[in-house]
Amino acid sequence: MASRLRDRLLGPGTRVLLGVAVSAVFVVLFLRDTDFGAVAQAFREADVALIMLGLAAYLAGVWFRAVRWHYLFAPVQPIPARRLFPVVAIGYATNNILPARTGEVVRAHIFGQRFGVSQVAGLGSIAMERLFDGLMLTLFLCVGVAASLVGVFGMNYAGDVLTTTMALLVVGVSIAFFLSYRISRDPHRTAQTVRRWLKRLPGLRSRDHQWVDTFISGLGAMRQRRLVISAVWTSTVAWGFEALMYWLVGEGFGLDLPFPVYLLVAAAANVIITAPSTSGGIGPFEWAAKSVVLVFLMGDGAEEVAIAYAAALHGLVLVPITIIGLAYLWYLHVPIGRLTRGRASASASADSDPAPEPKTR
Repeated sequence: MASRLRDRLLGPGTRVLLGVAVSAVFVVLFLRDTDFGAVAQAFREADVALIMLGLAAYLAGVWFRAVRWHYLFAPVQPIPARRLFPVVAIGYATNNILPARTGEVVRAHIFGQRFGVSQVAGLGSIAMERLFDGLMLTLFLCVGVAASLVGVFGMNYAGDVLTTTMALLVVGVSIAFFLSYRISRDPHRTAQTVRRWLKRLPGLRSRDHQWVDTFISGLGAMRQRRLVISAVWTSTVAWGFEALMYWLVGEGFGLDLPFPVYLLVAAAANVIITAPSTSGGIGPFEWAAKSVVLVFLMGDGAEEVAIAYAAALHGLVLVPITIIGLAYLWYLHVPIGRLTRGRASASASADSDPAPEPKTR
């Protein structure tokens, strides 16, 4: 009885409802006391050419994420970035349309099916991607907050919330990198320790948890300095293009804010969507982008322009890559219904997925 109640409270339906509720709250905060006529005027006056350049910059950033994945998965199997890009796009698309960021699991499933590699090792390399993303967002916050403290280009102080978030990310990302390095240096002992602890948990004692070795094999890039450096520079280029997009769209709406402000917008909007929300982070993303812009944007009509900017920005982040990802799904003949089964099969095969032998270089 207790287990059924727990499953019901923590099940996917509850998570979806929680996400919808959180998004609804942020949408209300985002649009509260809004002059929609002024927002429409801001859209009419926007420079479409600059906004389209911003979209091109964003898609270039997605390409460099595929290049980064090539380096991170190289210890298991080198796969060209041009072949990884469709899977990356599918991951973005499914994250934007499926709840609870299950697009990462779908991405690992298609990755394994397409290239004949371990899905669990793929998840390990995707976890490394998230770690390098966290590093870049932390750097964005550090640069933006430092610029606001110094008063670069007349910037005023970014605020205690962003400064505190920066401090927490510095600590959290540092610990995560240290642990990843330690795990990669002694993967066999780490796997033994994790399996020993898992066997102590109720309902998991009878399993052999071979997936732990496979997952850790996906972290193998941390053992090679060359691959770590490659992941850092590709992350820098990818996020640099994304920050450029934020700036170009801002210029398209006439915000005329210093570039470090857009680093803060990118960091705040991407950090907050890790909280429960609907697919694509609708609500929290817009509210965070608007709130950061309004710290630095003054004058009449500032809120309506900030709302138009945040809405357009998120639309550009969500819609084009979702269309591209769905087009790749169609091209690869992967029906949407199969994705749900793929998520289930990926979870079910975790214990039986053999760990591939990492390739040495």
